[in-house]
Amino acid sequence: MSNDEHSSQPDGLGAAWQRLTASAASLLQSRIELASIELAEERQRLLALAVLGAVAVLFGLLAVGSLTALLVILFWDRSHWAVLTALCVLYFGVAAYCLYRIRQATLHAPVPFATTRAELAKDAAVWRSRS
Repeated sequence: MSNDEHSSQPDGLGAAWQRLTASAASLLQSRIELASIELAEERQRLLALAVLGAVAVLFGLLAVGSLTALLVILFWDRSHWAVLTALCVLYFGVAAYCLYRIRQATLHAPVPFATTRAELAKDAAVWRSRS
C-alpha cells in the first residue's frame, strides 16, 4: 500500500469514533428537519381550520339572526312564541351536534409527529441491535 492510499483511509479507534459521531450528527439533523417539517404542516393545517371555522361561525350567525328575524316577522300575528320556541330548539340541537362532532374529532385525531416518532423508534432499534 502506498503512502497516499494509507493517508486517505483513516484507521484506528479515533477515526471510527469520528465516523460514528458524524453519522449520529447527520441522523439527528435529519430527524430534527423531519420534526420541523411536520410542525410547519400541523401549524398550517390548524391555521386553515381556524380561519375557516371563524368564517363559518360569522356567516352562520348572520344567517341564524336573519332567519330568526324573518320568521318572527312572518309569524308575529299568529303564533310568534311557537316559532321562537321551535327556533331555540333547532339552534340548541345544531349546537349540541357541533360540540359532539368537535369532541369526536379531538378524540380520534392523529397523533402529532407520528412520522418523527416512528423514525426515532426505528433508529433506536437499529442502535440497540448493534450493541
